[in-house]
Amino acid sequence: MEQYIVDLDLPPEERWSSLIKIKKEVNELIQSYLQDFKEADIIFSGIEIYKETIISDIYLKEIEGIAAICDFSASEILTANLYYDLLKFYFGCTAFTVYNEGVMRHARNLDWHTDNNILSSYTKIFNFQRRGKTVFKTIGWPGFIGALSGVRPRAFSLTLNAVASQDEPQIATPISFLLRDVLENATSFQKAQSMLEQKPIISDCLILLSGTQKEEKIVLERTPIRCATRTSNEDHIIVTNDYKILDNEVTIESNMLRDTSFGRYTTTQELLREQVPYDTNSCIDILKNENVMMGITVQQMVFETNTGAITLIKT
Repeated sequence: MEQYIVDLDLPPEERWSSLIKIKKEVNELIQSYLQDFKEADIIFSGIEIYKETIISDIYLKEIEGIAAICDFSASEILTANLYYDLLKFYFGCTAFTVYNEGVMRHARNLDWHTDNNILSSYTKIFNFQRRGKTVFKTIGWPGFIGALSGVRPRAFSLTLNAVASQDEPQIATPISFLLRDVLENATSFQKAQSMLEQKPIISDCLILLSGTQKEEKIVLERTPIRCATRTSNEDHIIVTNDYKILDNEVTIESNMLRDTSFGRYTTTQELLREQVPYDTNSCIDILKNENVMMGITVQQMVFETNTGAITLIKT
């Protein structure tokens, strides 16, 4: 699959200039995100303050550069980039990490509500480089500058899953921007873990973090103000859409993603215990299992953390 280069040596406002070639895709994606916010006037009224107090100058300039080549304002593009934090119940996922014969593989289904299948069709791999060499890669969409899935070759990979707690949202860093910060600035699994555990965030999330050694596989169970780090003594670790060790006693209204979370987790665990995947295709087979893959699955991916290789299937 074609990879889009994001040159981190360029001024931020020029880094996404190649998107002009696919302006139509950028416009359709931004419009799709904003459509889901159409009744939420409070979001748009507060976005200017949020820009001034929370978002870094570098990210704001990147967003302004995208605004210059599409039909939306910088504020609208930033709002679209906050989709997970504002409407995470549209966003699911099943992910696991498995270590076998010296190779760490990080596999994930990205489950996300979408119209007209555009989130699948317009999926891209973005290769972020300095001095012509890869620093990290993400799987995302044109106009989206953060990270929901990414790998820093020979160091770590990470993916985001949705979850809900009783804790109040905070005025803090968007999750996708934090994940990009980690991919860009953390040079090791340990540094990535520290950043993900300590940084204040805007909303609840589950983060699967994988390194290159057998013991380097954890799930960070986060709320805006709390963090619990789940480990595993097996060759694998799994995450779906519920907390396993973080206290979360408050009953929250039923939704499809949470209601299916236990079943997807249990099936994935049974398959991994039955036979440890020995290559990328055997990881994909688990992701495609009828009790793991959902009707809203838009991406299936496997990262080989040791090399940074990506296998991506658009469903």
